[in-house]
Amino acid sequence: MSIKEWKDVAYGPYERNVLDAYLADRGGERTPVLIYFHGGGYLGGDKSEILSHDYMSGALEAGISVITCHYRFISQEPYPAPMNDGTRAIQFVRYMADEWGLDPDRVASAGTSAGGHIALWNALRGNLANPDSPDPVERMSSQVSAFLGNGTQVSKDQRFYEGIYEGPHIQPNLPLYYGIPSVEDLSRPDILKLAEEASAITYMSENAPPAFMDYVFPLTGTMIPADAPVGEVIHHPMHGYVLQKRYEEYGIPYVLRHSGDPAKPGEKLQFLLDHIG
Repeated sequence: MSIKEWKDVAYGPYERNVLDAYLADRGGERTPVLIYFHGGGYLGGDKSEILSHDYMSGALEAGISVITCHYRFISQEPYPAPMNDGTRAIQFVRYMADEWGLDPDRVASAGTSAGGHIALWNALRGNLANPDSPDPVERMSSQVSAFLGNGTQVSKDQRFYEGIYEGPHIQPNLPLYYGIPSVEDLSRPDILKLAEEASAITYMSENAPPAFMDYVFPLTGTMIPADAPVGEVIHHPMHGYVLQKRYEEYGIPYVLRHSGDPAKPGEKLQFLLDHIG
């Protein structure tokens, strides 16, 4: 398979608005595309993370192009900056569809941890195009046909844990994420409203794309252990389980995998092939 690579392509006006494109060659046929956002707690990480995922080489060999993106950190700008960068990246990829030989009707998004939440937030919000914008990129659709998450949070609202976790931990970096001075400010009415807007699960609807969620921790029961370390709490498969129940209400395809029921070899790639390939 012949692959064309484009590195550090600017998709927006900010320093970290850059992406790498790995374009599969289908002999002139337009290719489906997977757009990936790296993890790092909204404070670190790199788009090269995609290279460590087993489904990347499989996707390229199957003729699916892969795009991997940087986005602004919350140390630079708080919410909604990273989420808006996710929207912009998806729109930019569609804007480049003709030049890069991509099929704008077969787009999937993916991500790990914080990047997974950026991708999921956009996936569940659907099309955020601004048809009246003078910027042609903003007039592009940001809708995707499938979502693939690794260790993905589904909420940035601490109230999400009520009834599923009795431990002491608060999601790390929440004050920085919202641009507020302290944990105590999380209870302010305006921040509670912002927390709903910032949480992907808020936008669950009948229009949600099929999703595949994978976690490295086990799912045992319906509670996150009270003594679980904070890293486990924010990457616990209970996030995926709660979202799965919402998906089941709408009858939308959804796969949940965790260390107690791990993904089978090639299962993630097959998910992509089923929905965009």
